[in-house]
Amino acid sequence: MKNYQIVLVAIAMIMTNSMYSQIRIGGGISIGVNIDLPIPDIVVVERRTDLPRPRNPRCGRAVIHTCDHRCNPNFGTIQHQNGPNGRYIFEVVNVSLAPINNGEEKLIYNLDTGEELEIIISTIKGNDYNYHYLDRNCNNCRPNSNVILAVFLNGEELPLRSGSLSLQPMGNGRFHSVVNLHSFYDGDFNGTVNF
Repeated sequence: MKNYQIVLVAIAMIMTNSMYSQIRIGGGISIGVNIDLPIPDIVVVERRTDLPRPRNPRCGRAVIHTCDHRCNPNFGTIQHQNGPNGRYIFEVVNVSLAPINNGEEKLIYNLDTGEELEIIISTIKGNDYNYHYLDRNCNNCRPNSNVILAVFLNGEELPLRSGSLSLQPMGNGRFHSVVNLHSFYDGDFNGTVNF
């Protein structure tokens, strides 16, 4: 019986030791990388464009637009989107179309905020009522249709990315105009104006 008790104690010790034993792997790992390469110089390349940048950013609109767009139904509206001041709907209060010289004309939209949108156009084909912006930097582009030469907002030129104007006669000296201008810095101008 004594042998039986020794065997039983030995088995109990083996089981308890194996249950509470831990395996510990000692040591540590240290990784160091030393590459003796020179630090590259940072080169900043300034990309210049021939387009005129705005001299000073325009502040918020001077006049708050309070019209519910039924105040002057005779002309129309021009929507200004994606600009520095967000979205705004201009009510056109007056429009004039005047010849300048050499087939060039000036189309002036007076807006309800006191601002003035001026479009200089050149008519090459008298029976075509559509005008498109012709990029000045394009050396191989020859105008074979009516073109938009320049666009000014309050006397400052708006550099255009693309644009079009439809100036359709309605009879009795009246016109229906559709404006679609996309500038680099001042957003998009879209609208329909009858005058």
